[in-house]
Amino acid sequence: MEERPNNDTTISTDEINVLLGKLKFSEEESVQIMSTNDGKNVKGFESWAVGKIMATEHPNREAMYRVFKSLWYTKEEVDFVALKEGAVIVKFGCLEDRSRILKLMPWLFDKCLFSMVPFVKGKNIASYEFGLSPFWLRVYNIPIELMDRQLVVAVGNAIGELVAIDWKDRNGAWTEFMRLKVKIDISKPLRRIVKLVSRYGGETIEVIKYERLPDFCYMCGLIGHTFKNCKDNREGAGINDSNAQYGSWMRAPFVNPNQERNMRRNGVEIVKTTITANEDKEESQTNSRDESGQSAQKGNEKEVKKARYRHHLWKKEVISLYMTAWDGLSIRGSA
Repeated sequence: MEERPNNDTTISTDEINVLLGKLKFSEEESVQIMSTNDGKNVKGFESWAVGKIMATEHPNREAMYRVFKSLWYTKEEVDFVALKEGAVIVKFGCLEDRSRILKLMPWLFDKCLFSMVPFVKGKNIASYEFGLSPFWLRVYNIPIELMDRQLVVAVGNAIGELVAIDWKDRNGAWTEFMRLKVKIDISKPLRRIVKLVSRYGGETIEVIKYERLPDFCYMCGLIGHTFKNCKDNREGAGINDSNAQYGSWMRAPFVNPNQERNMRRNGVEIVKTTITANEDKEESQTNSRDESGQSAQKGNEKEVKKARYRHHLWKKEVISLYMTAWDGLSIRGSA
C-alpha cells in the first residue's frame, strides 16, 4: 500500500534539488517559460527586507504586522509575507522607507526582537543571517577626562561593530555616560562591562546598559528567551539577586518623549558611514594639514555636521511616535 504523510511537510531547497536530479522530464515539462521582468522595478524586490522574530516563543504575527504598519508611518504601503522557519519578507513600497526603518532598529514586539536585513536577489532565505542587531548602549563609570572620540570608537568596536555615536547626554555633554549604537552578535551572551586601562596603568570597570532591550535570560545572558525556558536551567535550580549574573540592571532607564528630545540635541554621528566613505579622504586631509594648517580639518568637520543634520531630519520625524508607542506595544499586541 502506498504510504501517505499524515501532515503536510515543508521541503528545503536542497531536498528539492536532490529530487529534481532523480526525475526525467517529459516533453511538455521541458518547455521553457521566458521571464519578461527586467529587474528594474524599484518598487519590487530592491526595496524589500527579510525579518525574523529572534525568540523561542513567537508572538502573534498578524498583531505584529498591524502594530508595525501603524508605528512605521511609511510613505507607501508595506506588506508582510510569512515564510518557513519564522522568516518574513517585508515588502516596503520604496527604498527610502526601507532605509529609514532599518536605521531605526532595533524593533521590538511583545518584548521580542524583530531582526531585519536587506533582501538580496537570488539569495536562499535559509542563508540569511539575523544574528547581528544594532542597539543603543550607555557606558557608565568612564572618567570624564578620558571621554573622547578615540575612546568611544575603541569601546564600541570592542563590544561589537560601532555604528553611531551620540555626542551629548542629558546635560549637554558626556558627563554621566557615553551613548553609542553598536551592532552586536545576539547569539552570544550580552556584554556587561568594559575594562579600561589608562596610560598610567590604572584600571576602571565600565558598566554597559542597553536601551530597548528585548527579553533575555538572567542566567545565560542570551536574547530570545527567559530564565524559565533556558536550557541551562537545571531542574530545581533557582536564581536570585545573589547568584544572577545578568539582570534588569542592564536595561537603560526609560525616558518619556519630552525627556528624549532634551537628551538628543543633534549630536549623532553615523560612524559606520562616515568612516567607510571618508577613510581615504581623512588620510589625505592629515597630510594637507601639515601644509595648510586647519583648512582640511574644517572641511572634515563640515562633512560631519552635514551627516549629523541629515540623521536628525529623519530621526526627529519618528522618534516621538516611537517612544510614545513603546509602552503600548505589549497591550496592542495581545489585542
